[in-house]
Amino acid sequence: MITTFDDERIGFRYKGLPADAADLTLGEFAGQQRPILSGGFSWPAMTLRLSAVEHNADLMARYVKSHNLQIAPHLKTSMSPALAAIAEAAGIWGVTVANPFQARVFMAAGAESIFLANEVLEPAFVRDISAWQAREGRRFICYVDSPRGVQILDQYATEGLDVVIEIGHSGGRAGVRTLEDAANVAKAVKQSKHLHLRGVGGYEGSVSHGRTPEDVAAVRRYLGTMAEALRIVAADCAAGLPVIASAGGSLYFDCVADVLGPENFDHTDVLTIIRSGAYLTHDSDFYARRSPLDSGRNESVGQLLPSIEVWAQILSRPEPGLIIAGAGRRDVNSDSGLPLPRNVIPFDDGAARRDVSNWNVFELNDQHAFIQVPDDDPAEPGDLVTLAISHPCTLHQRWSAPLLIDDADRVVGIARSYF
Repeated sequence: MITTFDDERIGFRYKGLPADAADLTLGEFAGQQRPILSGGFSWPAMTLRLSAVEHNADLMARYVKSHNLQIAPHLKTSMSPALAAIAEAAGIWGVTVANPFQARVFMAAGAESIFLANEVLEPAFVRDISAWQAREGRRFICYVDSPRGVQILDQYATEGLDVVIEIGHSGGRAGVRTLEDAANVAKAVKQSKHLHLRGVGGYEGSVSHGRTPEDVAAVRRYLGTMAEALRIVAADCAAGLPVIASAGGSLYFDCVADVLGPENFDHTDVLTIIRSGAYLTHDSDFYARRSPLDSGRNESVGQLLPSIEVWAQILSRPEPGLIIAGAGRRDVNSDSGLPLPRNVIPFDDGAARRDVSNWNVFELNDQHAFIQVPDDDPAEPGDLVTLAISHPCTLHQRWSAPLLIDDADRVVGIARSYF
């Protein structure tokens, strides 16, 4: 069972939280359900709309069930046990992480199953994860892509470890580059003492980043290579267990369902696990324009909802058409697009929200956002502006204690992150 860490003391260490929360645990503070506009919060503050996160978790759970898949959400996005617990409540196979540190966070949080989508070469961690599996009765899977990697894992594992062969592509990241290499790694695993081959894994998001026909065709060709590799190594996989095929970031999990779904493999019991991570909190630009569950691509299934906003105070109107808000590169990300203004909330009347999607953030300093606005816009210093974002991964890492808010803008939880 995923749990949160309520024994942490909060205060000025956590951006956005009110100063009078310094003597409370995160759980005690969240239980107060304070209105964000009158609860003494500091600006800027990152919020997650709880109803949107729960909607997204439920929508993805229904999607994978309808396609005979499983999901292990990639928690590198938020590193938040609280958000993992929401996904778990909707239904997941386990959680995905990218390195031993991240795995240790979710081991401590009580995760039942961990998929480490990377090679593991740290002797201390290999010993610890072996003991964790044996002691706790949990599941752990990681990548291998070389006989040397197999040798290191086998040398330091004290109990059996499940592995999948990472299938790479030319110009990509790790992973075998040929089917012959995949067969050689499978042979090395079969000859090892402690390792059990479970299938293949990979990441199609490094093949392309768009949804043009050419982009999708390239992704499907790569997934087809993964399917061919799985058929080659299936005979070397652990007997009596499903053979695993795992891929599927947040852009192409529909392609994974089509190409690596269990129905594509005759006479082989295949468990297809997608590892999307951004879907839980989603965004308003990069993924909103590309996700298989957004932009009108699956009206019958539903659409993901953006949950993230950064609330910033308007600090100055120094020139006509220019607003300076108190949120900069340390508070909002810009790697996949600048923040998007959504609403302004007057200083003297928090109930009177006004849509400002015609505003434009055109520059960020460390602590300031430069926003172009109509000359006659009535916004004043002291007002709040809410900023939507693009690409949640690089936004989450800027905040250690995002605020979970309900639809009445009350803080009802803390999605503590452990980066």
